Amino acid sequence: MPEILRFILIVGIGATVALDLWAVVMARIGWMPGTHWPAVGRWLLGLRAGRLVLEGTDSRPYSLAEAVLGWLFHYLIGLGYAAAFPLIWGTGFLSAPTVFPVVLIGIVVSSLAGLMILMPAMGGGLFARRLPGAGGVILYVLIAHAVFALAQYLLALLLA
Repeated sequence: MPEILRFILIVGIGATVALDLWAVVMARIGWMPGTHWPAVGRWLLGLRAGRLVLEGTDSRPYSLAEAVLGWLFHYLIGLGYAAAFPLIWGTGFLSAPTVFPVVLIGIVVSSLAGLMILMPAMGGGLFARRLPGAGGVILYVLIAHAVFALAQYLLALLLA
């Protein structure tokens, strides 16, 4: 397997798994439930019909297709973030990962994408402004993506 592909698969999937494990722990201690990926799948399917925001009034049970699509989307995004490192910083990043790209992609870009794209799409508004406790949601997103970035960096170092 080519080195770049191996890097993308291990860092992308591994860091996303770390993020998911962190979300499970946080949900179990009662802080925040994390992203509901079947709802993301429903939102993605609704885009074909021109629905840019998931309606909070839809009480239908989530389908298997919605769940699979949401989780697949989640992991494809993780792979995309991993692919950004060699694409933007070159293949030298694979042998000598540095902190700045990981902070930029793993925390800044991924948090902004969640707060400015996914959160509004799920009906929570820009930077979760429509949700009660928006500050707590933002803090949760930042910490979750710091965990994601730490996993990206540690996996990149392991592979280097």
